[in-house]
Amino acid sequence: MRRIIPKLGGRLPGTAIAMLGILPGEKVVAWAAGPGADVTQAHFAAATDRALYLQATGERLPWDRITKAMWDEPLLELVVVDEAGQGARLVRVRVDDARDLPAAVHDRVTASVLVSERLDLGEGRGALAVARRSSDADEVRWSVRFDSGLDPADPDLRADADAALARLRDSLGI
Repeated sequence: MRRIIPKLGGRLPGTAIAMLGILPGEKVVAWAAGPGADVTQAHFAAATDRALYLQATGERLPWDRITKAMWDEPLLELVVVDEAGQGARLVRVRVDDARDLPAAVHDRVTASVLVSERLDLGEGRGALAVARRSSDADEVRWSVRFDSGLDPADPDLRADADAALARLRDSLGI
């Protein structure tokens, strides 16, 4: 049974902002709560202009670290990578009162992607290069995801990917 949080108004309660540890200067653009019947029991999730905060996991996830977000009510599922764009893991958060959070997450994750381009590494090999604007710094971070079955530790493959990425970056001026 779906439980709506009946005692919460339109703004994220100040106690929730403190519980989430939202950094000074970040603007809350959307939030959700659940499970729980009221503000004293709910677990909050908040989207700011720079990150997604999850009380259930105690995490702050900058937008450039979330590579995929899926909403299947009441679950928000996120694929999160480390700072190097590797090591994908799945984070699942239940939100009973989703409000505008799923749409805000989609918008922020999509907006962080500057370039997504397929790299031809020769001999039928390939990779996906993605440039994303860092949520916390004025910089662009590149990641390369190799096709299934390719070994990213192979030095020859890595050299081919580095060369293809350098050509792409030069062509784009990034």
